[in-house]
Amino acid sequence: MSLPLTEMRGPVRALFSDVDGTLTTNGRVEASTYLALEQLAEAGVPVIFVTGRPAGWGQAFISVAGAAAVVTENGGVTWLRDGRKLSKLYGVPAASLPEWRRRMLEVVAEVSSKVPGARLSSDSKYREVDLAIDWNEEASLSKAQADEVVQIVRRAGFAASRSSVHVNFGPPHFDKLSACVTVVRHVLGGDGNDLAPYVFVGDALNDAPMFGGFPKSIGVANVKQWWDELNFKPAYLTERAEGAGLRQVVEHVLRVNAARSAAAPATAGGGY
Repeated sequence: MSLPLTEMRGPVRALFSDVDGTLTTNGRVEASTYLALEQLAEAGVPVIFVTGRPAGWGQAFISVAGAAAVVTENGGVTWLRDGRKLSKLYGVPAASLPEWRRRMLEVVAEVSSKVPGARLSSDSKYREVDLAIDWNEEASLSKAQADEVVQIVRRAGFAASRSSVHVNFGPPHFDKLSACVTVVRHVLGGDGNDLAPYVFVGDALNDAPMFGGFPKSIGVANVKQWWDELNFKPAYLTERAEGAGLRQVVEHVLRVNAARSAAAPATAGGGY
């Protein structure tokens, strides 16, 4: 059973956040949410965005939003920062991408013929590894139709998950969690086998691997709309939805880290 956010204890070394429905509110990032994340970074807690959106979004986020890393395409492409230099890691060998894309486009044709109204998302042209079928952004499919899309692409040998807006699918060799383990090791200098010092915040079905992998996993309140469908549920819940829920998380992280710092001088081996 998920606990209230107020029950979560620190310290927290970094915050991993989903984008749609977590960072955003009604499809946009509010100024107050940007400010909260800036306050978190100034307090020495790096922010990493984790999204099903395309690689191009990741390049923009890591360039202008101050993120330490950005996981895109549900782990298909991960952007890393080393000073002013940006690099990216693929979830599959780059040489295999043309053949994967050929096979994926064949599945898109099958989906389009079997599920009326299903089509590639408008951001698919900016994707490098995965593709997305729009079901709830510009298209208006039912959840049942979206789940039918998931089953079709899985039968074709691909990994697939339904987010709040898209059905993302791609080679079955990565997910958000595997990419975040890479970020912990290569950016944060941590042990990828121990995610306890880190927080993940999300709201959708494609966040389920993260809810299962992060001991400090948090669902913003709107995650409740998918509750019965989640294979793994978040350990904690916020009272508020979307960006307001993420701001609650930031406030709580700053509070528990400050309490830890205040107690550190009286604790042997204090600090993280």
